[in-house]
Amino acid sequence: MGVKLERDKNRHWLLSIIYRAQKLLPLGKEKKLRLFLDLEWIFDRLSHEASFRNYQPEEHPVRMHSKRFIMQRIDKDKRVLDIGCKHGEIADFIAESAQKVVGIDYDEHAISIARSSFQRENLEFVVGEAYDYLNATEDDFQVLILSHLLEHLDDPQGFLLRFKDFFQLIYIEVPDFDRNYLNHYRKDLKMELIYSDTDHISEFDRIELKALLDSCALEVIDSEYRFGVQKLWCRHSQA
Repeated sequence: MGVKLERDKNRHWLLSIIYRAQKLLPLGKEKKLRLFLDLEWIFDRLSHEASFRNYQPEEHPVRMHSKRFIMQRIDKDKRVLDIGCKHGEIADFIAESAQKVVGIDYDEHAISIARSSFQRENLEFVVGEAYDYLNATEDDFQVLILSHLLEHLDDPQGFLLRFKDFFQLIYIEVPDFDRNYLNHYRKDLKMELIYSDTDHISEFDRIELKALLDSCALEVIDSEYRFGVQKLWCRHSQA
């Protein structure tokens, strides 16, 4: 929900100072745009990192809305595999409703943190490679969670094709390159500060992600674009 504002706004002293000072910068129009885009990227990142220190983890808006969207399709009959679970926060809240949840990650230290942070009878954390685990386990999973994973992969298409037949539903969450027009300015100017994480291989816009899913015969059945991320529920295409 947005906000309602008075038509007359109070003058913000810092904005007024910066607005006047920027007019004095001895820079051409493109260099000035580049400077502002870099500053916006830097302060956006600092603000986002500071927000996680300001909110309790379970009250952070990004986590709250992801949880709400994910849990709409999780019930007591679902067995869920969370690939790249990291410290286990998502796997834990899914386990509140699911029959069973397994979080898997090759990062042994991250799994150690997950195991010490979250204990439920229906929740398990595994160190290992997900494809090997699926072929070795006797468990049958209906739901795959891929939260902030695809953007780190060299071959996201190959990954999806390899894993999709094990599951009925796939949840995908990635950063949203289309969250505002500033990213497109950065792209046009071939700027360096255009990523949302230094380990990202891909920053997907909405059309690109949809094309990736189409190429894997995955149909989007629900979607949400909020807080700079794309959230998609997918299933095997009926076509």
